Amino acid sequence: MDLLEIRYFLEVAAAGSLSRAAVRLGVSQPALSRQIGRLEAELRTPLLYRHGRGVSLTAAGQRFLEVGQGVVQQLSDVREELAAGAPDAAGQVTLGIPPSLSASMGADLALRFSAGFPRARLRIREAFSAVLLEWTEAQRIDLAVLYDARSSPSLIATPLLLEDLFLIEPPDAPSGAAVQLGELTGQGCVLPGPENGLRRVLDAACAAEGVRPRVLTEVDCVAALKQLVERGVGTTVLPFGAVHREVKDRRLRVRPFASPAMRALLVIATPSNRPVTTLVRAAVRMIRDEVERLVPLDVLRGVTRNADGSPLRQRQGG
Repeated sequence: MDLLEIRYFLEVAAAGSLSRAAVRLGVSQPALSRQIGRLEAELRTPLLYRHGRGVSLTAAGQRFLEVGQGVVQQLSDVREELAAGAPDAAGQVTLGIPPSLSASMGADLALRFSAGFPRARLRIREAFSAVLLEWTEAQRIDLAVLYDARSSPSLIATPLLLEDLFLIEPPDAPSGAAVQLGELTGQGCVLPGPENGLRRVLDAACAAEGVRPRVLTEVDCVAALKQLVERGVGTTVLPFGAVHREVKDRRLRVRPFASPAMRALLVIATPSNRPVTTLVRAAVRMIRDEVERLVPLDVLRGVTRNADGSPLRQRQGG
């Protein structure tokens, strides 16, 4: 196996077609097909399923894609690092971040990036994960922090934080133990729409237990959700970082869920077909550093590594 075979495979996976990939690479389709066939022979398993509309990844192909993207990216990172003097780098990095996280770390990220790269600029765009995913895949932004996104031919996703979700209540709500999902059927909830990453986690957990929350209204705005809870309209579900200031000021109260499924995986995502520059790589490091700093301070609640100290991995399925 050599790097050329890996690059060819990644291009085929991104294009979804041998013919389109051959055009992009500037090689003949038979030559490209032979390279892919040689790679499959070396791995002793098919990576692609050929069909009338092009090709799709097999399960082995999806796994090889995740590893191959990482290998190529690491080589690109080394080349960038050796070729560029980081403090002198100039340009702009556009970061997409969900509202639940920007409230706790957006300002510090902007200040830290400005101090480290005085000739560059970090632009932060706030949106829900569904929108950020579209922007990242369309290469409208350089990187994003997303909930429960997975690597794909157009996206490289690396786990960042397995974040606990909480029931958010008014401060005068009766105290109680950890929340059972069944409680959501007896109280009104104000939630983001079904396409939201946090909502998908909640819906999946409820479906697994046969629970149907009583949804009063759907609002795709974290600030509005918090205001509705403060006014006693209903409860909502958010990570702790989204409400840590309100909890400190005793304007809201949080209760953890008993279900272990009520956790959301935050990932750092970049477009797979765009080189990761020195500035983007620096922004990724700063995001990781901020998360590592905020968890012990109880601004964010979750884990950045598994119990055995190993890195987080993306959950299979879904």
